[in-house]
Amino acid sequence: MIFCEDLNKNLEICVASKNEKTDDLVKWYDSIGRANLHEREEYQKKTELLLLNTLFSHFPEMEIENLTGESPDFIINYKGKRIGLEVSEIINHFELKKKESYINHIFRTVENLLSEYKSLYGIYHLNIDYFQDDFYQQPEQLIKEISSAITNNKRTKIVRSIRRTPHHKGVLLFLEYNLSLFDELHSDKILEVIEKKNSKYPLYNHKAKECWLILVSNMYNIASRYSYINGKEELRKVKSPFSKILHLENLYSQMMVIK
Repeated sequence: MIFCEDLNKNLEICVASKNEKTDDLVKWYDSIGRANLHEREEYQKKTELLLLNTLFSHFPEMEIENLTGESPDFIINYKGKRIGLEVSEIINHFELKKKESYINHIFRTVENLLSEYKSLYGIYHLNIDYFQDDFYQQPEQLIKEISSAITNNKRTKIVRSIRRTPHHKGVLLFLEYNLSLFDELHSDKILEVIEKKNSKYPLYNHKAKECWLILVSNMYNIASRYSYINGKEELRKVKSPFSKILHLENLYSQMMVIK
């Protein structure tokens, strides 16, 4: 089942970042929603658009010409040049994808339960040990305990700490960024995506004079998080038909130029 609530929540986080392209991002997001796409296609396009938020902070002159195309994902206009953008999320921990789906379900339920209490509105980052086995065995207890922690602003057995920032459109829950010093993203995972996209380049380059490959580590997803990239020197050797290859992360808005 596709949950657009998660995307709307990520949009609110992008808006809260106060990027100078925020208004455009909301406009483009809404345009995709009105494009009469299949539910799965709409979800995919909105996901790809939100992954580009950090890119827009580095290239504020960018304007999107085509929001709903495929191969490449978007056609943009940048300083008078028509450029194709192919977007891909870098997954660092495939084993956490299933756990992430469970956590999102729990958070969605708590957000809905607390949405009627305006005094609780805010963006909450929760420090939770999601590696415990019993975390995944008692969803009802987990929902109750997280709700209690937020309502009373107190730590519980499961919720170790709460960080709240103002927000006037509801209750939004995220996992706190507890990044281990040993939580590496190996360059092989980035190179694997580049090689896969290289093989499909002929599909991308006929719609624009040049095409960029945009790789994003989505730090709002635990499966994508990392604290450092291991083997960066290997990325400097990359060969690719793409005119430009960029790796972005959306926690500190850092950008690495690979090509």
